[in-house]
Amino acid sequence: MKISTNLLILILGLGIITFGCTRHVVQTSPVSIVDGRYDLAFPFGGNADALKAILKSVKLINATAYYQSYLLPRSAKITYRDINPTMLKQGGYEKTVFNDFAVGTATIIYHQNKRIAVLTCAHVVNFADTLVTYYKTTEKSSNQYVHRISFKKREKFFIADMRQGDGFQVIATDPDLDLAVLGKQMLFPPSKITVFDYPLGHAQELEWGNLVYLIGFPSGKKMITTGIVSDPNRNSRHDFLVDALFNRGFSGGIALAIRDGYPNFEWVGVVNAVSADNDIVLVPNEFKNGFNDLPVNTPYEGEVFASNRKRINYGISFGISIESIRGFLADHRLELENRGFQMDTFFRKPTL
Repeated sequence: MKISTNLLILILGLGIITFGCTRHVVQTSPVSIVDGRYDLAFPFGGNADALKAILKSVKLINATAYYQSYLLPRSAKITYRDINPTMLKQGGYEKTVFNDFAVGTATIIYHQNKRIAVLTCAHVVNFADTLVTYYKTTEKSSNQYVHRISFKKREKFFIADMRQGDGFQVIATDPDLDLAVLGKQMLFPPSKITVFDYPLGHAQELEWGNLVYLIGFPSGKKMITTGIVSDPNRNSRHDFLVDALFNRGFSGGIALAIRDGYPNFEWVGVVNAVSADNDIVLVPNEFKNGFNDLPVNTPYEGEVFASNRKRINYGISFGISIESIRGFLADHRLELENRGFQMDTFFRKPTL
């Protein structure tokens, strides 16, 4: 059979086009490498059931401190050493009340009988007992005159999305480690309480590039995000850095690493802070009722003062190691057990 030259060229051309569009696909195994080390990448397959169970144990915590404040006139020239309850009561000074507020993330680590305990960061729940501001003075004197002094009258801690979620108290805290345990005894046995009972891992085994899941409440919204570990074992406590974004409310959020594939989650720490730079800015002078008195769309002609503002460096978040958490709980064992919380049943489902 004879084939014309033009037809042969067409057939060869189609063959070249077909060959050029062919994809060479290499089929990879959907099985994670089992080497006993934390994983560097997202695991293959699986489902969300394990994460859903962990999510139920992570809660939003609201912390509020209530203060009574005394405004002292400059003419009185009152130093901090001069202040006592009697002089404040008899002085007739202007009194006001205000509150300080913080939000963070807490994880349920204990539930036995009617008692429940959660773990969070100390800076979320620690409020100063006394706040003092001073008048600016040009006098050549070591004395500083008090402008305003405020005393904490009470504080309130509330765990959101939990029946009987109010009335929690700080039962153990360590500001240096930035860890705290809050607890309470319920009036009646609570229902639908999920304790974190997945394995506690080892932050000292984290390596550069390990993948971690982070669960918390940035800006009050429960979220799951991921990060990559940097600078593992950055100090003797095995703390680490992650590149995940950090917003207000994430403090206390848990960090989960995966060992040998999904769903082998292990708790390796909590995130508590973010890198930030300090900027000096000029702001309007103090207004009687706060900045709500500041007129808008009008040139400001009043006094200004310098203020320190933090500028967050997103993507550099600090992690507290699970070793620190274990040590913190062990160091406060007596305090916890004196309040009725048995250490042997932490991170365990309740026995009913």
